[in-house]
Amino acid sequence: MFPPTAWSMVRLAVAEGQPGADQALDDLCRLYERPIMVFILRSGHPPHAAQDLKQSFFEHLLTKNAFADASGLKVKLRAFLITKLQSFLIGRHRHDIAAKRGGGKVANMADLSETQALLAEPVDDHTPIIAFERQWMETLATNAMQALRADYTQRGHDDLFKALAPFITGGSDQTLAALALKLDRPEGTLKSDISRLRTRCQNLIREQIATTLDDPTPENITAELRELMSARS
Repeated sequence: MFPPTAWSMVRLAVAEGQPGADQALDDLCRLYERPIMVFILRSGHPPHAAQDLKQSFFEHLLTKNAFADASGLKVKLRAFLITKLQSFLIGRHRHDIAAKRGGGKVANMADLSETQALLAEPVDDHTPIIAFERQWMETLATNAMQALRADYTQRGHDDLFKALAPFITGGSDQTLAALALKLDRPEGTLKSDISRLRTRCQNLIREQIATTLDDPTPENITAELRELMSARS
């Protein structure tokens, strides 16, 4: 689910043409497609054009060997992608591609499909970059929860995960006491279950962040997480 190699190793694989480099890059791009889609939508492109631009951007990254261009640079994957995306959109605009497809019109949320509306959340009144960062963090959190659910399911505890997950995501509509009664599980045990789940989720998010940093020290991971969390406030 997560990129199998660190950011620096992905660049090295591309630079040296190692087997599996193309697949690693494709997996990495797909993992972060939601933040990219949000940025394009927030930049004013209508949904049908945004989908085309997102796909074209992926192809541009892979065919132009863009990651190899970053060899030797001390830069975060998030910053690298947003810089490349901005440059790509400017280039497309200069060639009037966006204009021919209705570019320049602000996307109306009512015109988005259910999936596109999800990609565009959370709605903000700031810049496309802030929307990008918010969705980047949402992607990390979603992937972490998906990985945890897969682990719980494999161990035969899918029902327990479904019950505990809302307490991690903030979507719970019942008290811990009510859940304890429903599951016939002591409230103290549930508190321990939730604490463990929250810690594992945080660790998985930090592991994902590590794959996007050139120098994934604990301090740098914490700094990146803090920056992403500030974009959500």
